[in-house]
Amino acid sequence: MFGYVTLYRKGLADAEMDRYQAYYCGLCRALGRRYGRTGQLALSYDMAFLAILLTALYDTPTAFSEGRCVPHPLKKRPRADNELLDYAADMTAALAYYNFLDDWQDDHRRASLTQAQKLEPSLPALRERWPRQLQTMAAQLDRLNALESAGSHDLDALCNAFGALLGEVFACRDDIWAPALRGMGNGLGAFIYLMDAYDDLEKDSRRGQFNALRQLADELPPAAYEQRCHELLTQQMGRCAQQFEMLPILKDTPEGKLLYNTIYSGVWSKYALVRKHREAKRHD
Repeated sequence: MFGYVTLYRKGLADAEMDRYQAYYCGLCRALGRRYGRTGQLALSYDMAFLAILLTALYDTPTAFSEGRCVPHPLKKRPRADNELLDYAADMTAALAYYNFLDDWQDDHRRASLTQAQKLEPSLPALRERWPRQLQTMAAQLDRLNALESAGSHDLDALCNAFGALLGEVFACRDDIWAPALRGMGNGLGAFIYLMDAYDDLEKDSRRGQFNALRQLADELPPAAYEQRCHELLTQQMGRCAQQFEMLPILKDTPEGKLLYNTIYSGVWSKYALVRKHREAKRHD
């Protein structure tokens, strides 16, 4: 379900891309240190975005360096390291555990069960370190699974479940910024849930699996369906952006440029690709 919170690369200079790469590689390294190869398999743009957001907000001391790794042995790559990258790694591992379990339950993929079992020993420590986040994660995923199992097409309820989950992940501390961060996560989580449904509509139809947008697609002609999906996605990203603007993050800082690029341009990159592909198929 993750992977939609990406950059608009054409809108960034090389130095800005290097800064983004530093956080992305830093998150990968944090996952490797804390959860091994299984954790690194769960690396996502979404949690790299969270690490950048929290680092910028809390002005966290960050060590930048360069180095090689197994996937990229020839050329040194920039790296970042700070405590909020470790937090993002913890949240990535917890989300990955539940995602692997979900894949096993939906498709009976043995590989997904194996990966979930590898992460399971880390769950007690994660629950002790981040009780609020882990409790909300489990509760909202149970709520979401119940809605989907019942075949609900209540988009507000479905989006709110995943939004509430990501909202607690974004609110890493109980402080003055927690309400705005929680609001950001709520809007972005709802966007991700809808975007995943939009992306997977045809695949879910072929497999006979639940899709939150199935009823909408059945009821509306293609053009009206596309328009409605765009409206729903815009509404949720508007909620996210509105809360983001309440945070004291300067647009012209290195991290600020990455955040503004992602929120106002990057998240629409995958949407544009999916829509273009779907319209091309429809006209063939």
